[in-house]
Amino acid sequence: MDRSEFTDFQDRVINLYIEHPEVKRIWSLLDSRRMFRRRGIQNQNAPMHLFLMGKSRVGKTQAVKRYTKKQDRGFYIDEEGSKVDIIPVVYAELPDKFTPKELYNNIIHGIGAVKLYGRVEVGLIKDRAFSLLQKHRTEMLIIDELDYLIPHNLLTRKQAMELIKGVANQAGVCLVCVGTPEIEALRTLNEQHIGRYAPNTIPRFEKCDEYFINLLDDIEQNLGLKKRIGLSDVNKKYPQILHKLSMGFVGWLVPILQNAFEIIGVFDQDFNDFNILKKLDGNVLIQARRNVVGDITKEDIKKILKQ
Repeated sequence: MDRSEFTDFQDRVINLYIEHPEVKRIWSLLDSRRMFRRRGIQNQNAPMHLFLMGKSRVGKTQAVKRYTKKQDRGFYIDEEGSKVDIIPVVYAELPDKFTPKELYNNIIHGIGAVKLYGRVEVGLIKDRAFSLLQKHRTEMLIIDELDYLIPHNLLTRKQAMELIKGVANQAGVCLVCVGTPEIEALRTLNEQHIGRYAPNTIPRFEKCDEYFINLLDDIEQNLGLKKRIGLSDVNKKYPQILHKLSMGFVGWLVPILQNAFEIIGVFDQDFNDFNILKKLDGNVLIQARRNVVGDITKEDIKKILKQ
């Protein structure tokens, strides 16, 4: 048997990502916002900006990062005859220690340009960020990790949200703010924000129902095995076990499966027999869950679910 068949399987496990219905729904929503931005640029009432929320490990960051990367990048020739890349969607993270300089520099970094360090006035960094967004014809700016603002005092949170609003206004981009449900407190700081940002939530798979079973079926199809393991087979108990171990969080489910494959030897140098997959059982999955999640306590779980 060709060795590449086994290395290809290893690669599929390592790069496993499922575009499940919730991911597709969010991507469609982002496409819609960009369309309204392009065709209704003069219409101030056009739906443009979003607050995208979800508990930790539901996969929201992966969803927006992959959305950013999947966009086709064209180019145009500017007035000076230079070739300029079109970057329709830019992903940036809010700085963990918020300052206006770091916010604008993170946007610059998200575009792929060099940050401005040293004793540079914040106005110059701001102008560069806005100029780059316009130069590269950016339609949408995604700002992740808004939770970094939550510990700050009310004044700082208000300042940050006004600066973020200024980016959308002056650069003319659709703005997508991403974080856990706790960032709802930022969206409701004043009536302007409430009207500006439509809230949208990515849920976890709360039940071991047909949606979760379909997710497992999609995962197995993406693994591309000639002989199926039966991850979605309720008679084999995989769905019940995996839902209990992952609690319906895709951000735990996929790493648990990846680690389980590692435990049974899929990533060993001498891996050359798919019969090794028969070793996958409840005990292996429980060990994988502990490797991925650690010794998480019931109180930790309650906090996550309460978010």
